Amino acid sequence: MKKAILILLAVAFLAPAAFARDVDAFVGVQWLEANLANAAVVVIDVRKIDDYKAGHIPGAVSVLGLYMAKDGLSNEVPAADDLSDILADAGISAKSTVVVVEADGARFAWATRVAWTLAYAGLTNVTILDGGYAEWTKAGKAVTTGMESRTATDFKVKFVDSYLATKDYLVKNIKKAQIVDTRTYDTYFGVTKQAFVEQFGHIPGATALPAAWITVNGLVRPKAELEDLVKALKLNPKKDTIIHCDSGVLATGWWWILSQQLGWTKVSSYDGSAQEISREPGVKFVKAVWK
Repeated sequence: MKKAILILLAVAFLAPAAFARDVDAFVGVQWLEANLANAAVVVIDVRKIDDYKAGHIPGAVSVLGLYMAKDGLSNEVPAADDLSDILADAGISAKSTVVVVEADGARFAWATRVAWTLAYAGLTNVTILDGGYAEWTKAGKAVTTGMESRTATDFKVKFVDSYLATKDYLVKNIKKAQIVDTRTYDTYFGVTKQAFVEQFGHIPGATALPAAWITVNGLVRPKAELEDLVKALKLNPKKDTIIHCDSGVLATGWWWILSQQLGWTKVSSYDGSAQEISREPGVKFVKAVWK
């Protein structure tokens, strides 16, 4: 009996962060309304400041600067000290349950970009308001105007390195890892591309899993439907998985689904994405093929 208990404790101790959360990966307006008075819940509104001032969820604080242009790339994580200051000033502590609020379902990937950054910074209990502020107002919930703040904390970032894929890591594992391309089919196939991406097409062997599939009518698809999409593409949850897009935003949508909702434990999001890897001379994109 004692041996069995020790084994269970060891398993619990070694369990990845994906299983340690105390809140679902997504919450609805009813859950949020019921938990607004909970001091451990910190609601961060990541919309434009003018939109926040015009109307926001009571108690929510405006938080910006969680992704930035850096080193020639469009959307990078701030330096640890800067990110620590931003999160501490927002009243976030290591024990907080942080709810990310974007404008609406059309901004889903920007919500997951923030949520991924928070998880990468070491926060375990991060969730996203499904449907964003639009869903809150559609339900007729209370709103307030102006600015709000919370008491600052001493939070310090502790990056979870396994959540971030770098260019060097991708190049080293390009033939071994399961690479997931979350851009549109047209972009993946090489029909079109963003101006800041150097090559048409996709990384050889990458599987197309468009970020646009995640939501329908502004809300996240049911978990079972998302699982079916992934299974249909024969993606392996036990394999090292690197997710990318054009500039590190859309990729976080499927990272959030796979890692935080479906419980995959070997998933990383490539911040530099196609914007960076397409400049690498040794990586030749392929066109007009599906794999």
